[in-house]
Amino acid sequence: MTCTVLFLQPTISDAARIQAREGTRATRVLGAQGPGGPSAATEAVRATPGVTAATEVVRTTVRVGLEKYPAQGVTGAGLTRTWGPGVTSGSLAAFAADERSAAISELAADRLGLHPGSPLALHLGDGTPATLTDAAVYRSGLGFGDLTLPHDLVARHMDNPLAATVLVAGEVSGRALSAAVAKFPGVTVVAPAVADRLQAGREQQNAEVNLLAMALVLASAAIAVVNTLAMSVSERFREFALLRLAGATRRQVLRMLRTETLSVLIVATALGTGIALAVLTAFSIGMTGSAAPGLLPLVYGTVVGAAALLAP
Repeated sequence: MTCTVLFLQPTISDAARIQAREGTRATRVLGAQGPGGPSAATEAVRATPGVTAATEVVRTTVRVGLEKYPAQGVTGAGLTRTWGPGVTSGSLAAFAADERSAAISELAADRLGLHPGSPLALHLGDGTPATLTDAAVYRSGLGFGDLTLPHDLVARHMDNPLAATVLVAGEVSGRALSAAVAKFPGVTVVAPAVADRLQAGREQQNAEVNLLAMALVLASAAIAVVNTLAMSVSERFREFALLRLAGATRRQVLRMLRTETLSVLIVATALGTGIALAVLTAFSIGMTGSAAPGLLPLVYGTVVGAAALLAP
């Protein structure tokens, strides 16, 4: 149970970072501290010599029926130069050219029964209803969200329309871009690899909050295990007394208990590892398409060590 809980998030996070890394074609990324970067900063970047495209990205959630989906809004000009989510059907160029279209991840498309040309009825961040046309379906839903919508449409219907990131393409130096956005406080220019590491750090912080809540559940399970073992041993007091009457020494009885405990620990570790690995592998295949879940050897060793401490 513990391994399943601890390794679900790394499995998703690793796949999301890989998808985001492979799908980002930009040579530079603008990030902003606080609420985000203003559109004026993006315009200053577009006016910089050597820049061929600058894609503003805002992030929100939308509601389709009764379900909420993570979504992003992107500007269409030059989108194919900065972003490649692995389109499997439809056309990213068609999405970029039509302000009433959407691009959808494969998982969301399967869940909603959509394909290129299908209408998509949704409610935007402020509850405003909208009907768009599915123009493209892409693989990288973990890295870029389930729904990708036109930037202006999303920005008009959310509390914070500032860009979370700006993807920049072109033969331009980081120094030139930094000079272009120097008058915008908090806006920084980094390489895509650096932006990926920063995003990984933010995801780790969010994961730690979730794990703190799950720790209470795991602690309850640990208490139940200890109570079960204690009751099991207490019910065997008559057996131990008979062994002593038959001539067994106290040391021999304790040695027998230690051997039983070690046997139970080995069998439980093997079975628990097998069950957790089967669950995580199935989850990884379903969510990421890969049979390699995100496993952390040090964390696994800690879990086994904790189980060994509970057994005595």
